[in-house]
Amino acid sequence: MKEIIRLEHIGKTFFTRRQTITALQDVTMSFGEGEFVSIVGPSGCGKSTIIRMIDDIIKPTEGTITVNGVVYDNCKPVPREVISNIGFVFQSPNLYPWLTVRQNLLLPLKILGRMTEEYISYADSLLQMIGLTEYAAAYPREISGGMAQRIGVIRSMVHKPQMLMMDEPFGALDDDTREVLDLEILQIWKRSGMTVIFITHNVEEAVLMSRKIYVMASHPGRVTAEVPIAFDQPRSLELLSSQAFSACCSQIEQMIGTVNLDQIV
Repeated sequence: MKEIIRLEHIGKTFFTRRQTITALQDVTMSFGEGEFVSIVGPSGCGKSTIIRMIDDIIKPTEGTITVNGVVYDNCKPVPREVISNIGFVFQSPNLYPWLTVRQNLLLPLKILGRMTEEYISYADSLLQMIGLTEYAAAYPREISGGMAQRIGVIRSMVHKPQMLMMDEPFGALDDDTREVLDLEILQIWKRSGMTVIFITHNVEEAVLMSRKIYVMASHPGRVTAEVPIAFDQPRSLELLSSQAFSACCSQIEQMIGTVNLDQIV
């Protein structure tokens, strides 16, 4: 599998007037073309910081980030052609209330100058794929939270990015809605061939969706394990009730829950 994203010995330190905070230390990760990878770990371990570095929202203090052969320069913005090839899904859908569902969906195309028939048709096909075509003319206040989250997700895909960063997009939803959306994302991922980096606190969600999981610890944020997930594709909710699935989740939960007592003051 061709590697398209690599983080090598990444560190991130935040400096304030009162203290110095080491958010990440010596983080090395690799993401292959068309791979679905989750990052799990306790709050404060730097999961979101990692994908914001890949999207050039945050600069690392140490180490090297390489995306599609382009090595990031901490002193310069990453080239636009690299960043425009990355989609980003935030925890909140952030839909503009004065725009309709379809207008919100097409907004990235306007910003990127890609309002062509090809891209507009693709946006409409994504809307159809998630079953919300009939709500195209509705406003955000007229749809449910789950619907809004669906729109937020596909909006990050309308410009056909090669890579998609997802920062706990379904964390605020109930379990049943989240599981349905997880499977929808897997369907879109399979059709698009994107490389997906998925941040979540939910271990079951990570195991259901991923081909590989990075497990992180905090204080400072660091990688403690890389776990391959070997379940066959396509995945279904029936997998959740299998003994092998439960065993895999338990293994990862134990990794996250392991505490070095020497670090407790």
